[in-house]
Amino acid sequence: MKILLVEDDEQLNNFITDTFRKIGYSIDTCRGQSNKKILKGIENRYDLFIVDVNLPDINGLEIIKKIKTNHKKAKIFIISGEDNINTILKAYELGCDDYIKKPFDLRELIVKVNNLFKEKLQTQINITDKCHYCKKLNLLYHNDEIIIFTKKEAVLFEVLINNVGNMVNNTIIETEVWGVNTKGHLRQLVSKLKKTLPCKDIIHNHSNLGYGIIPTE
Repeated sequence: MKILLVEDDEQLNNFITDTFRKIGYSIDTCRGQSNKKILKGIENRYDLFIVDVNLPDINGLEIIKKIKTNHKKAKIFIISGEDNINTILKAYELGCDDYIKKPFDLRELIVKVNNLFKEKLQTQINITDKCHYCKKLNLLYHNDEIIIFTKKEAVLFEVLINNVGNMVNNTIIETEVWGVNTKGHLRQLVSKLKKTLPCKDIIHNHSNLGYGIIPTE
């Protein structure tokens, strides 16, 4: 899951960023950047935006508006030290999903993020920053568009994605795809699959013994 943190407090920024990276999240950060760079940064695709609404040079509500314009499905958490209920209500009105008041225990933020992504982590395999596979639907998405496979390409891809990160022996793949050992056809099918895939570099040949998908996210 990809996260963007927009927080101007250097110590808090570093603490959140370091901790989330240690527990396995991909997190980028905007701190000490110009308004223009912040607004440019939030144009990139993220699953969650964590935004301080009390930034010195830009209104956090403006950032929320911009995020929702570019990423309708993205989640937004706001963090703030202010008690102005009108600002908080406005943030929710604009599309904010949760509010965390400073000062806070970082464990609270971690639990909220883990809960947010729990179902997604169980049902989605992130292959690259633009490609993900939905295990519930058996569909591969690239920039939210479905990739269409031929019947045999789909079987081959499913065998590999269900063993993501590991090598699958050639004989096992051939049996799954054709039902019999058809040595010689597998290489051609892999080549066809790579041409269909927008993220073709994820398929690796293991010393002619088998193939595997290695995510690059």
